Amino acid sequence: MSIRKRPSKKAKKGYTFQVYFDYTNRYGIKSTYIKGGFIRKKDAENHESLKKAELINTGDIKRINPITVDEVYQLYKKSAPLKKSTMQMYDNKYKLYVGPLFGKYKIALLDNYLIQQQFDTITTLSYGSKDIVLKLLNNLLKYAYNNKFIQNEYKAKIFLGKPNSKKIEPIEDDVFFEYLEYIQNSRIIHKKPCAMALWIGYYTGMRIGEVFALDVSDIDLVNGIIHINKTLEFDYENKSLYISNTKTFESTGSIPIVDELEVLLKDYINDHQYSILISTDDGKYIKPGYLSSNMATYSKRTGKHIHFHMFRHAMASRLFEHDVNPKIAQRVLRHAKIETTLSVYTHLKKDIEKEIINDIFYNKSVKNLSKIN
Repeated sequence: MSIRKRPSKKAKKGYTFQVYFDYTNRYGIKSTYIKGGFIRKKDAENHESLKKAELINTGDIKRINPITVDEVYQLYKKSAPLKKSTMQMYDNKYKLYVGPLFGKYKIALLDNYLIQQQFDTITTLSYGSKDIVLKLLNNLLKYAYNNKFIQNEYKAKIFLGKPNSKKIEPIEDDVFFEYLEYIQNSRIIHKKPCAMALWIGYYTGMRIGEVFALDVSDIDLVNGIIHINKTLEFDYENKSLYISNTKTFESTGSIPIVDELEVLLKDYINDHQYSILISTDDGKYIKPGYLSSNMATYSKRTGKHIHFHMFRHAMASRLFEHDVNPKIAQRVLRHAKIETTLSVYTHLKKDIEKEIINDIFYNKSVKNLSKIN
């Protein structure tokens, strides 16, 4: 008999049914299929029929690995080649969302329907944050497949809502110079190094962590080059700053120093006595978030939006406006993929095309509107 009655203390009747049969797969390997815990004999018989049909159709029986999403995440954390800051971000998202929504599920049982249902319960996250949560979940699915916890490669593709309509704009010169004047006339500490960090961002498009990680030795004034080989991160667990690798392999490199920045750097370095370029009065690193917070406060008070990453978009705009080849722009911006550079160029091209079309039809549109009763 392939259906057996088994004693069970947890079952109401004191027993459950078990499917048990021997089989030979398509490779001629003999094995035994066992699956228990059925309350009704009819359920066990139905399951047996499904598995025997599967054996006839595919020549084998698929077995679901019982490993849960929680267990996969713990293994993923130990082996994933991620930066500490990325791992801390993932930990936060997992603790708040992925774990509560999916942690107890067997990862082999996840599908688009289940994932969409669970994501629809998240109402407080922005599109960008939901995208990070989905990316983490897909990383776990990929890890599970590579380690044979699931049999088929699977990537969840679900609807996250509409992307945020607000896009990051390049910094406008008047806003930048007004903020720089605000910094220079304010009572904030680290005034001079923060102003230097702003100039570097403005003229290079470097990321804020890369700027704050610079040593004086990274500034080659003889050859007019800045060497970028590290970034400054904040460890939220230990509440401390640490030096890390750049965002990607391609982020490490050298970029030219324009003449205006060279003059500013020479004056700054001549009066600077420490090896860290953007440093406190006693030569220690300054937390990048210090300047970011100040910029956010200024934006709220004045209504003039400014943050450090806008310098990077401004650099991309300048390169595009001067018809710089995308491959050269990729090297200057140090994008890991040319697709990222092309995407930026495409958005800028659409904006310019719209302006041109509007200019062409502006006068006619005004005249025609005046005729509408």
